[in-house]
Amino acid sequence: MAGTDAVSLIKERISIVDLIGRYLPLRQIGNRFVAPCPFHQETKPSFNVTPDGRFYCFGCQKSGDIFTFWMEYHGVSFREALEQLAAEAGVPLEEYSNRHKSQASHKEERSKRQQLLLMYRLAQTHFTANLQTEAGTACRSYMEQRGISPDLAQRFGLGWAMDSWHDLAAWLRAQGCDVRLAVEGGLLGLSSRSGKPYDPFRARLMFPIRNTGGETIAFGGRIIDKRDEAKYINSHDSPIYKKGEHLYGLDLAGKAIRVSKKVFLTEGYMDVLTLHQYGYENAVGGLGTALTDQQVQRLLGYGPQVFLLYDGDNAGRKAALAAAAKFLSRGSSVKVILQPEGEDIDSLLRSKGKECFDELCAGALPGLRFCVETLRRTAPRDALEWCRTFVRSMQIPELVSPTISYLARWLNFDESSLRAGLGEEMDRQQSLGAVQGSPSGQGQGTAGASGGLTSVQPGRSLSLMEKEILRVALRYPDRLSDIQNMGGDILLKSSLARALWQKLMQAGPNTGYELEGEGRALWDRYRGLEAPPCTCPDLELQALKKGLDKYFHSIQKLSLSAVLRQNDAQGDFGAGMHVLDALQEPLPENQKRSTTLGLTTEA
Repeated sequence: MAGTDAVSLIKERISIVDLIGRYLPLRQIGNRFVAPCPFHQETKPSFNVTPDGRFYCFGCQKSGDIFTFWMEYHGVSFREALEQLAAEAGVPLEEYSNRHKSQASHKEERSKRQQLLLMYRLAQTHFTANLQTEAGTACRSYMEQRGISPDLAQRFGLGWAMDSWHDLAAWLRAQGCDVRLAVEGGLLGLSSRSGKPYDPFRARLMFPIRNTGGETIAFGGRIIDKRDEAKYINSHDSPIYKKGEHLYGLDLAGKAIRVSKKVFLTEGYMDVLTLHQYGYENAVGGLGTALTDQQVQRLLGYGPQVFLLYDGDNAGRKAALAAAAKFLSRGSSVKVILQPEGEDIDSLLRSKGKECFDELCAGALPGLRFCVETLRRTAPRDALEWCRTFVRSMQIPELVSPTISYLARWLNFDESSLRAGLGEEMDRQQSLGAVQGSPSGQGQGTAGASGGLTSVQPGRSLSLMEKEILRVALRYPDRLSDIQNMGGDILLKSSLARALWQKLMQAGPNTGYELEGEGRALWDRYRGLEAPPCTCPDLELQALKKGLDKYFHSIQKLSLSAVLRQNDAQGDFGAGMHVLDALQEPLPENQKRSTTLGLTTEA
C-alpha cells in the first residue's frame, strides 16, 4: 500500500477521539472534546479534539491529526508513527517507500527489520534466562549489591551474557535465525581470522535498549568484575537502531514524564536504574555518546522541564555545558544538577537518601546561568567563541537579542562585539532550520528560557509573493507542477522558501509531518483548523496565476522602460517606438502559461 493511501486508511480506521482519549481525560462539549493540553503546562482545558480528525490547542497553538499527536506525544518520527499506527489499524505497509527504492527492495528491508526485531527479542529472552542459572550467580550478587531489586530487573528486562564466545550464536542458530543478519544487526561479531560469528557480549550484565513501543532494538553490557576490559560496550548502529536517536528507559519513563512535566537526563544505565529504584521514574539516560539533536527532539516531544544530572568533575561540566546549550537553543526550560565530586547518583542516594537528592534538585541552576558560571572558568577567547556558536544555533528569534544581552552582561563582553557578524549567518540558519528540522519539533508554542511561551511567527522572512506561492503550494501539494508552469517556483528567492519548496517536491502530501519551526507554522496556518477547506484548487490556482502574470508583466515593463531610456539617450527614436509598442502587450511567456493550465482568466 502506498504511503499516502496508508495514511488515509489509518485515519479512517482509528478515531482520533478514541486515540487521544487513552492519554487525556477528554470531556465532551457539544461536538468537540476538551482536556488540558499535554504539550504545555496548564490547568484549563484549552486542548480541543474534533471527530473530523483534528486537534487544536488555544494555549500553545499546537494542531494536527492523529499522526501529529502520536509524533509529538511519543517523541517519534513520522516513519515510526506510521509504522506503529499502521500496526494498530491493521494496515499493511509493504509498499510504503520513498520514490527512489523499488517495491522489492522495500519488502526485503521490511523483512530484515522484522527478523532483527525477532532476534533481539529472542536474545533478551536468552539473557534473562541466563541470569537465573548457576552461571548467573555472580551477576545476581552484583545486582543485589547495587540495590537492583528483582522487580526492577524484570521491568527493565536485565539479563546475563555468559562468559562464552559462542553461547548466543549457538542459541540463535538453534532458533533457526540467520546469524549473518545477526552480525549486521549488532548481536554478534565476525572473526577477522576465521570469518565465523562470535558473541561480542561476554560475562556482562545486559541492559536491553528499547524503542518507545517497548521493542528491544539494541543492548548495552557492563562488566561486573575487574577484568582489563571496557566497563561498558554497546550495540553498534543497525537497520533497527541508531544510537543517537534513542534514550535508555524512555519506554518506561514516558508516562511519569507526562505526569510530572519534567525529566531527569543522566549519563548511563545504572544511574537510570537507581533513580527508578528510588521512585524517580521520570529518568532516562544517554547511550554512551554526547547528547544528539535527535535525542533532544525526542525528549522535547514530551514537553518537559529538563534536569541534567552530570558528574561534578571537569568532564561532567563539559558534557553538561554542551547538553544545556542544545536545550536552550530550542527555547526549552533546562536546569543543571552537578553531583558533588566523588559521588554518583547511586552513592548519593544510598548514603544520604532522597532528602539530600531533593535538595540538590531544588538548588539546580537554570541552564543559561550554569553556562555563564562554567564559561567564567575558561579563557575569554574560548568563552566568546562559545557564545557566538550558541547564539547562531538559537531557533527562537525572539530570544536571540535578550540572550546576547545576558551573556554580554554576565561575561563582561562588549555587546556589539558579540553581535558582530551574527546577523546574516543567523538569518540563513534560521530559515533553513525552520524547514529542515528544528529539534524542538514544535514550531508553535515552545517553553522559553524564562519559562514563558514563545510562538514562532510564520513567514517573517518571506516576501508577499513568496507567501502567496507557498500558501497555494502547501494547500495543494499535488498541484506543484501547475505552479511551476506558472513560473512560481523561480520567484522563491529566500532560503526558507526554497527549502520548503524542495521539501514539498520530495515528500508531497505527507510534507506536513516532516516540517518543523517556521515551515511547520506555515503548514498549520494554511492547512490547520483555522484554514479554509481545501475544496477549490482551480479557483485558488487561477487567482495565483493572475497575480503572477501581473507581476511578470510589471517586470517586463520595468525592463523595457530601461531599454527605452537607453535608446533615448542614444537618439535611437525608431527603436524607442518599438519598445513603446511592446509595453502595451503581455509577455508571450505569460500567454504560454495561460494555455498550459487550461484555466480561464479575464483579459
